Amino acid sequence: MYRGSLLEHPLPNTMQGPGAGSGQTHASGVSSASFGSEVSLASGVPCRIAFSNAGFRNVYAIPVATVISGRLLLVKKHPFRSQRGVVLTMAPLAGLSPKIDEVHPIWLHLRIREFDPKFVSNKKKGYHSNMPSHVADGKWTLGFQDAKACEAARLLILEEIRKQRSNVESLLSPLLHNDILEDVPNGPDG
Repeated sequence: MYRGSLLEHPLPNTMQGPGAGSGQTHASGVSSASFGSEVSLASGVPCRIAFSNAGFRNVYAIPVATVISGRLLLVKKHPFRSQRGVVLTMAPLAGLSPKIDEVHPIWLHLRIREFDPKFVSNKKKGYHSNMPSHVADGKWTLGFQDAKACEAARLLILEEIRKQRSNVESLLSPLLHNDILEDVPNGPDG
């Protein structure tokens, strides 16, 4: 699970959108969603996940790539709004490596990569902060109604990963062209 915990009660947020009478943050769309925000379930795939501290949860998996970032949202259906849900947790798309279980074709295994720039920079400097030293990749296993739904979710996640990769490549390609490198002087004499 991202950051190692599930938000039992989503974090309060003072910046709420129009119609925020439920106390939930309203995101304009899944691309701007954050923990506890309310989003549309239209692009989500219903599934179940087991959280160690909360048991099984019925959620919607919503992968979304925006420009150079991407994440997989796990969203709990809103009790009063049938097409809306609240973001419980999220993970970066990069490195998810979705794989269908060979024995249980309704299970989709995802590798969750955690990234905390403060932790990485402190390690590089040779000292340790108060942050735990056991930061490691995690794993989610999503369970689907049938093998067809599981495969559809895998393909949806892979498509969003492809979009993110393509966006990053298109942004970096001008920097990597040879004609740009030819214009750079070789040294102080030019």
